[in-house]
Amino acid sequence: MIKQGKLYGIGIGPGDPELLTIKAVKALGKADVIYVPKSKEQTSTALHIVKEYLSKDAVIEPLEFPMARDLQIRLSSRKHNAEIITKELEKGKTVVFLTLGDPMLYSTYSYVLEYLDAKYDVETIPGIYSFSAISSLLSLPLCKGDEKLSVISSFDEHTPQLIRHTDTIVFMKVSAYYKQLYNFLKEHTEYQFVMITDAGKSEQKIYNSIEVLQDKVPYFSTVIVQKQIVLNTKKLKICQV
Repeated sequence: MIKQGKLYGIGIGPGDPELLTIKAVKALGKADVIYVPKSKEQTSTALHIVKEYLSKDAVIEPLEFPMARDLQIRLSSRKHNAEIITKELEKGKTVVFLTLGDPMLYSTYSYVLEYLDAKYDVETIPGIYSFSAISSLLSLPLCKGDEKLSVISSFDEHTPQLIRHTDTIVFMKVSAYYKQLYNFLKEHTEYQFVMITDAGKSEQKIYNSIEVLQDKVPYFSTVIVQKQIVLNTKKLKICQV
């Protein structure tokens, strides 16, 4: 009888390979099969982050998660991907699902878990959020005392009110709504702004002017907005626009 395999959902952080946890590195080293969500940006970035920690015998496979408007298409792909992983677990393989940032925040990994039978051995290894890495890079406290923090991934009619009632706002997936964010900040000059693209990579850039939002924002961009902000920009490359 073949021993059942194990699935590791591994958060690999925003881009710096040195930010992986020791637990993540150990799991990567014993992986038989590694799955990466299929997209040009995510696949290349994820593999670059983990390449030095992989076994030479590990098989790397992409998993497609279509961003279709049709909910049934999305649900069907998630179920199909869970079935692919299940087949490897039934073979006794050690399987890894890579996710940028953390597996439990805006991750396709969480969709797979919904369709995976509870009988399988699963271990989820946390990763560093992009905004956690950015705040540390800037020596910028996200919150102090009883201040409130919001994490936003879209911009609708309720977002301006949420911003007004929060001390620090992290905007993720900002490339999808940068124009709306620019229009809001243009009218509300009491907010301080910082945006980092490609955090943790060699091409990392830091912007402290909202004018950068007038042009198309790169996919890997995170914005932090505060009513009061003190940036430690010493030795950091600030890009004026």
